[in-house]
Amino acid sequence: MPAEPDPLTLEEWLDGRLESAPVELAEAVWSLVGGRLAEGEDGLVRAALEALDIAAEGAATRSDAVTLLAADAILTYALEAAADPALGGSAKRARRLAERVGPGGLIGERFNEEERTE
Repeated sequence: MPAEPDPLTLEEWLDGRLESAPVELAEAVWSLVGGRLAEGEDGLVRAALEALDIAAEGAATRSDAVTLLAADAILTYALEAAADPALGGSAKRARRLAERVGPGGLIGERFNEEERTE
């Protein structure tokens, strides 16, 4: 009986997603997710939130726009990864991640905190 292939890693999965992305965007994503892949989807979410902070502090340059696009892509990838059965994901897992991240979660907390300090 042949051995089962090793399970797909998040890095391999993300590499497959980024193969067709514009080079500049793929490079930005990789630089932002760097050491976060071991944290799974939560690490991707944290990388996306950090990228949003970086873009918000920028001077509205092309580089800042790429960072903002990368943040959006990373958050999308986090939700897709959470749902992908190849990574052990499911719709339920993706829904739980969206609830933790969405308006009442990490993203909402961050924006609500900014409003309180203004």
